[in-house]
Amino acid sequence: MGVLLVPGLPSAFQAALHGVLTAKQFETAIRDTMSCGGCTCSRASFIGACVGAQIGLERIPASWMSKTLRCNSVLEKAKKITKHHL
Repeated sequence: MGVLLVPGLPSAFQAALHGVLTAKQFETAIRDTMSCGGCTCSRASFIGACVGAQIGLERIPASWMSKTLRCNSVLEKAKKITKHHL
């Protein structure tokens, strides 16, 4: 089975990986990828998930979490998933 690439966005995943590997802070990582243009929504989602997992919930800005729709529901589901993998 081959790798499926979206014709219009061949470097979106590589750009997201670069964002994850070079990120120093959560907010900066998201803002930097948003300022690059292109497929910012998918890159920011990927980078946010990866960097958030690396740094932990306590270092994600509370102001961002408070503006996230269904944040508590997402956090509860994430806790259930990680509980089974510890």
